Amino acid sequence: MCNTCNVLVCTSCVAGKHNKHEFSKLVDAIAQLRGENEKQIYDKINEANQNITEIEDSLTSFDNDVESVIQAVTDQSNMIKCMVDKGVAQMIALVNSQSTKEKDKIMKSLSAAKSVLVAGQNIDRKRLDLDKTRPDETMVQKVNKMKEKIIKLHIDPLPEFPKISFNSKAVTEDDISKLIGSHTLR
Repeated sequence: MCNTCNVLVCTSCVAGKHNKHEFSKLVDAIAQLRGENEKQIYDKINEANQNITEIEDSLTSFDNDVESVIQAVTDQSNMIKCMVDKGVAQMIALVNSQSTKEKDKIMKSLSAAKSVLVAGQNIDRKRLDLDKTRPDETMVQKVNKMKEKIIKLHIDPLPEFPKISFNSKAVTEDDISKLIGSHTLR
């Protein structure tokens, strides 16, 4: 294997086009490529797993925050029963609507992260199957193609996770909209 040109060469070609190039045995070249592929795929799988964990943790936290906001709205509405029933229903619907939209965005990120993980695991299975085959002249091509697939695995950066909170307002009898606090979703 000519390391300089990254091609297989026979012993008679060594003195010609590949004079003063660095050479290695085919088995060594394949072993090196396998090692590189294994490290890269494990790195990508680990990163995908970390992203999934962070996204899932964020979803749980976001769900808890949404529940806290809904509870705060409900608690305050109980103090002013008749006047705010309609406002509470509207606010909860708005919180649920907005949080559903935000959660859908996060779920898309989670789905994409899981797709990368599955793709990485599929490549890893193919790598393991290839490791079990006998080295031959096509193996370098297969290993290089696998390397290209690994490089093409794109791990999206983590999205900005939404946060939701509740801001209570002072209670006055003039304006029903002022009786119930507001929430912010960013």
